[in-house]
Amino acid sequence: MTTNSIPAGEPDPFEDLVLDESFIAGAPKEDAADERIAKAARIARGNDRLAAAGEIADGSGKPAYGRLRRSTPWIAIGIAAAVVIIVVALLAR
Repeated sequence: MTTNSIPAGEPDPFEDLVLDESFIAGAPKEDAADERIAKAARIARGNDRLAAAGEIADGSGKPAYGRLRRSTPWIAIGIAAAVVIIVVALLAR
């Protein structure tokens, strides 16, 4: 039993495809296994260093960064503005 996804009467889209040396030479080159292993080890060491410095989350549920979020100053400004409005409203009564 053969399965053919090309409907009967349709031309084969790969009929003119020639897999010659120039086709193979034009393919992207992959690093050797030793190079890929060394690269993965460098990345793992970098991740370990960042995790030890607290720059990336370690999966324990703590935030990824020790810095305050960007929205924190805006929350403080909003609270200060609300307090000023309330004080002005109480003094104007």
